[in-house]
Amino acid sequence: MKVKYYYFFLFLFLFSCKQSIEPTIEGDLKTAMNNFLYQSVNNDSSKVKYRVETVNFFEEVKYYDCEFKVRVITAQKDTTGLMTATVSKDFKTVKRKS
Repeated sequence: MKVKYYYFFLFLFLFSCKQSIEPTIEGDLKTAMNNFLYQSVNNDSSKVKYRVETVNFFEEVKYYDCEFKVRVITAQKDTTGLMTATVSKDFKTVKRKS
């Protein structure tokens, strides 16, 4: 009888835990870079489309030092490349290095 209660509470505990959905720094950095890239073409996705696939970052005092893997799709070509940038802590200012 005790074994049944043990398994019941074990399954209850495992399945009752709710994962919190919080914005992550990685997701915010991807969004900031994506917005920055689309601002350069005046948000016209008919010319070029960007998709930020991954980001590696290091947190500094006033900004994040980032390396983005970005997929660029134009009418002539489809390519993936690395872009480096610094992103402010409030995710509003992006300064591209390369």
